[in-house]
Amino acid sequence: MTQKSTTSEQRLLSGETMPEKTLLALLNQYEQQLPHNPNSSDLWQQRSYCLVRLGRYQEAVKSYQKTLTLDTNDARAWCNYASALAAVDKLKAAVRAYDRSLQLDPIYANVWRRRGKILYRLGEYARAVESYDQALALAPTDGRIWYAKGLATYQLDHIDQAINCFKIAIEHRSSCGVPYLSLIYALISVERDDEALEYVGLLFKKGLDDPYLYDCYAYLLQQKGDIKGALKQLQQAINLDPKNPHLWFHMGLVLARLGNYAEAHGAFREALKRQANHTDSWIALGMSLRKLSAPGAAISAFNKALTLSPNHPMAFFQQACCYASLGKNDWAIEHLRRAISLDAKTYLLKAQEETVLRSLQARSVLAS
Repeated sequence: MTQKSTTSEQRLLSGETMPEKTLLALLNQYEQQLPHNPNSSDLWQQRSYCLVRLGRYQEAVKSYQKTLTLDTNDARAWCNYASALAAVDKLKAAVRAYDRSLQLDPIYANVWRRRGKILYRLGEYARAVESYDQALALAPTDGRIWYAKGLATYQLDHIDQAINCFKIAIEHRSSCGVPYLSLIYALISVERDDEALEYVGLLFKKGLDDPYLYDCYAYLLQQKGDIKGALKQLQQAINLDPKNPHLWFHMGLVLARLGNYAEAHGAFREALKRQANHTDSWIALGMSLRKLSAPGAAISAFNKALTLSPNHPMAFFQQACCYASLGKNDWAIEHLRRAISLDAKTYLLKAQEETVLRSLQARSVLAS
């Protein structure tokens, strides 16, 4: 084996980024050597890892299986095998492989972290937190683990704990914007808007140009009543990520608050071009059409929403208003009854507030 090849192997096993050409050359080298030494677990492991680095995960899984038949007690091989399994969405098998790695090396912090990540993907958030705690006992300053624990605790609705985890992650990964964005979202979710704004400002000072950051800032400005400022921030977000349906939906809501219903209608259309199965976008589109005096088209939009969410009371209520404005009183009464049957507390009150429904003498409907 040449010195050049040895150096390349060292770079491969260290995890250093390598050109595809170099990886393919290494893979070819291993495949030429294996017929002469078919029982070398080291060769099989290096081949397997090379396949992972090339993104050829299905082949890597099979290669690692061969590796582990030759050496069942290699913790690193079990860890990398688990990661290959996870890459092909065999998540439960991946957890079992990580468990085997930990049986062999229980102080392997990176395995505890990766195991937690797979448990998170499986929706087993409490187990994920337990895995992250084991990792943090071994690597207490690893910002990646604190961030991952924050995500899991947030899913468990332990918001204050999640916020604390994100803050610690930031202490150890201050140059990474991702924990900041998650922290901002968590703060917004518990209405700590002023604190969230401080972190937004900090990220802007760091020069982060991120659509999600602009979206969060727009929301916070809305909460403070600065709707035009929010609109400006959303336009910045859309300029960066024009294919994002949520941004277009948010833009539509802001435009509607400004009374720009024609533009709001256009924004909701853009959102639906990118995510046609979003119930709220269809309802928002219908409501904008109502404001534009197009009740027939609005009814069609609400029908789309009901196809996706058959028991959505707002869609039925809005349709009742549309039918009433078209003079189709029987249809209006029937749709109003459907809305009230689904959410009486909300829609009994709303029915009394809607002029178009009061004109139907809807009290008889409400009493029935």
